[in-house]
Amino acid sequence: MTEEPTLSSSDLAYLSAEYRTLEQLCASRDEMPGHVRELIAAGRLPQATYVLPDGVELYPPDYFALVDDAGGVDELFDHFRSRYAAASRDLPDDANETWQGYLSGEFGICLWSLTPEAMAEKTRLMNAIEALIAAPEEVSEVWRAALRENVERLDALERPFTDYDRQRWGDTSRDRCIIRVRQRFSAVFDAPAMA
Repeated sequence: MTEEPTLSSSDLAYLSAEYRTLEQLCASRDEMPGHVRELIAAGRLPQATYVLPDGVELYPPDYFALVDDAGGVDELFDHFRSRYAAASRDLPDDANETWQGYLSGEFGICLWSLTPEAMAEKTRLMNAIEALIAAPEEVSEVWRAALRENVERLDALERPFTDYDRQRWGDTSRDRCIIRVRQRFSAVFDAPAMA
């Protein structure tokens, strides 16, 4: 049996710096934390991204940005679907799955920005990286440039994840598509691009 995941001291420092309580997020807004929690329980707003051992719930700083862009909670679902559809035209139709991922709070673990566009872009970049490493052409500067570009773009999009996340899931998308790709193809990332 595996051990229960625990938050390391570096995890706690990162979470303290990068996430907010609902009370902090609502301090300068009209919404009251209790009402927001009711909307979360009803599946109308995303759940907390992390819950600390003492029960404190943590949320990304841009938690309300998409709600504000939508014009309110009542418009959120349609606004999300519309923006995701526009951003993911070249991807398989996974809007419902992505919406559920958004509501679960899990996109707050991996993305700096909780937008439908960032969610679609993460999928697009991971697909591109996986396709490139499935058929490596390390002698081709076109292939090397494409791999570098996609990895760098994903790196900018994704948060670093925590030790706790790796205990819960093992590999993260950052581990698979950024860290290990850079290790496996270190010559691609260490060498300057060919003219």
